[in-house]
Amino acid sequence: MTTPADFVMVRLQTYLNLPLVQRCREIAALIDESSTTDLQHVFPVLVDSIFGVTDNVGWGLHSINLKRHQPEYEMMCAFLGPQGPIFSLCYKLLPDCYLKYKFPLSYLPSKIRLMLEDGVIPPFYSDKIRVDQATRLPSALFMNPFEYYIFYFAHHLTNPWLQLHQEDNVWVNWETIYVQLAHTYLDHFLPRDNSPVQPIIGPYVKTPPRKLMQSPDSKRLQTPRLLRTSILSPGLTSPMAGVPQQQCLPQVWRSETVVQVFLDFWLEYTEEQELSHYHATHIPGTMPYRHSIHSGEHIRLVRGFIKTLHEFANSAIGDTSAMDELKRVILPSVQGKIYIFLRKAIHHWPLDSSFRLILEAWLSFIQPWRYVPGPSYISVRNVQEEERGKIIDETRWLSFVASNLLAYTAIYQQLQPRFMRTDLVAPKNALMLFRVTKVLAQPKLARMLFEVEASMDDARLTRGKVSTNQWSAAVRQQILELEGPTYQYVPMFSPATISQVLQFLSTIKQAHLTATSLVDALEKRRTSRRFILMVWEFFYGDDYSSDDISLEERRRVPGFLANAQQQLMDIFQIKPEDIPKLAIAPDQEYRDSILSTSICNQSEMDLSLDSSRPGVYLQIQERRQNCRYIEYMGDPELQPVRTHECAFLVRLFFQLCNYINTKYQQELNAAYNRRDIIGRLTRRLLQPPTVVKRLPKKSIAGFSSSEEIHIHPRLSLRAIASHSFLSFACLGIFISWIFGYGVTAFPFLACCVWIMSVLAIAAVEPWFGFGSHRIRPEESPFLH
Repeated sequence: MTTPADFVMVRLQTYLNLPLVQRCREIAALIDESSTTDLQHVFPVLVDSIFGVTDNVGWGLHSINLKRHQPEYEMMCAFLGPQGPIFSLCYKLLPDCYLKYKFPLSYLPSKIRLMLEDGVIPPFYSDKIRVDQATRLPSALFMNPFEYYIFYFAHHLTNPWLQLHQEDNVWVNWETIYVQLAHTYLDHFLPRDNSPVQPIIGPYVKTPPRKLMQSPDSKRLQTPRLLRTSILSPGLTSPMAGVPQQQCLPQVWRSETVVQVFLDFWLEYTEEQELSHYHATHIPGTMPYRHSIHSGEHIRLVRGFIKTLHEFANSAIGDTSAMDELKRVILPSVQGKIYIFLRKAIHHWPLDSSFRLILEAWLSFIQPWRYVPGPSYISVRNVQEEERGKIIDETRWLSFVASNLLAYTAIYQQLQPRFMRTDLVAPKNALMLFRVTKVLAQPKLARMLFEVEASMDDARLTRGKVSTNQWSAAVRQQILELEGPTYQYVPMFSPATISQVLQFLSTIKQAHLTATSLVDALEKRRTSRRFILMVWEFFYGDDYSSDDISLEERRRVPGFLANAQQQLMDIFQIKPEDIPKLAIAPDQEYRDSILSTSICNQSEMDLSLDSSRPGVYLQIQERRQNCRYIEYMGDPELQPVRTHECAFLVRLFFQLCNYINTKYQQELNAAYNRRDIIGRLTRRLLQPPTVVKRLPKKSIAGFSSSEEIHIHPRLSLRAIASHSFLSFACLGIFISWIFGYGVTAFPFLACCVWIMSVLAIAAVEPWFGFGSHRIRPEESPFLH
């Protein structure tokens, strides 16, 4: 007999096969119409479908964006939003405290999973873990509907299967629906305007957790419950207010869950060897493991998470509510894990321009004063961006700087050798260095760092007097917990560090001289080729750059480096006379390599203005030859679209000409070989026959044999798709229109002149001996 719950499940399965927009609309109506009992079994199936738990695809949260999928994007924002149908379903099911859903341990972050398997139960998971009675080992997590959805949402970013299904570039894939939803959840569940989380739900009753044996070290776990047990325990009274804490629990448990789950899933950084070892010993071979290098989307979300935590913590107003208590303890509870994530990510990140992603996340973490609600956080036209977020009240932020000293000093000491190995002449790298030194050069920040370091007994600083020792114990405890007992802390303002800074200043000075010399050489070359550049800019509409980096970007580099050098001197109070007098000269080899690359690109510019040469200049390191002209020796109609051509017209004309050439191949070939006036006209209109050689290809069966391909005479309209032809045509039409002849007069006149010229040349060809097309083999083979 079919029950109402079965009928609802059948409807859901039918709706899941509909297009996305219609699917969300029908499922929202189903949730609104159905009873709580009928929806209990619908909820896990729906979550499974959204996040691709079974098919590893899901609804495409990492591929749908506003620009390309606007209807789907807007519908998904409404459906999965914090006040949309999916959360309405969660809140419908929430009152039943015995309704729990199973979350597999294999989906947890590896460190949390190992802790649970070793019997070390973090407090946040103590009421969720279930132990197999036979093996006495954790079997799974059982959680309420809200927690179940949030766990799967957080896991969706770190799901290793999704790495195999990425369609877009992960470094630019950051405007997706997943990113939008993550920011929406953080804004909603961590309110900064002191309003309660909506909707306000009734008292939440937890099932009592089972008695579990916990490790004595559980007090120092990096995944603690954010609020004290006394705040969240039912039946107890607050020491600050005489109201039962059971009434405060609905205010904060959703906020605490979102922060804790995002923290555990998003800010875990496991070494590559640890991941591979765990994968080999604990996870079935069919399940891939995540690489330690995260995507750009992941790092951008981490930065947004850090900024939201700062804004949430800085919005505390000092009342006695549970939400305000959460705001006071949230940063001390999570800052250790943020530091470890940033430190490991910086250590393993590749030496390329994507490093700015993790660098910006670090700069956001060490500048909590930038995220204070108030006038400095509001966009005002007459307030410059660099004037916002500066340290106003030094005493307010001294405790944060002291409790996160390693995030400032240890990470800077980690960054400095990296910058010394980086190409600082490159604009992106110079900008990154400037951003770092600009932040650390804030006068009050450097003074606070010096004061905290001075409070340590073994700092052995050579300047300044120790004025206070109030931060010594906290800093030592921080170093012990985050880096271990064997870690040797090197003060940021010690003579050893300053000596390294002096070497770094020499590196910056050489990069500054090289950048200045390079800009001067490029400016000189630009002046000497001004006429060609004017022609280029007229037809192509953009400023020509001497290489893949524009000249305007190159001009900013000396300024970035000069400012970074001065800011480093301000941070460490280094005087110009303290810098060793070394004979520093520009890196001539680096300068010449950039200029040689620029020769290739300038030659390509000249080539683009001459469409009769279908080739490119490629950079080749062969003895002293830096670039070589490589000509396209195959069928000219099949060469890739070039920069001076309109891609749409090239493809359109190719399809048209290919249809004509295929259908009338015999007629065109016969007309081309005639000896009368028709043949001469045809040879003026068609491309000549060509012979192309294909080189042997290596395959499993060995090398294929080479062959010659004969291309018959053919019609080609590709020249009409060039930017120069289109520009002249538009200019002629515009002039014709100005003089009152209309827009069709110039094309008609141009066609008449062209037809008359072709007829005249074909008529006088036998007497004047104008060159005619002949079948010619290619001088060099073409590799297909």
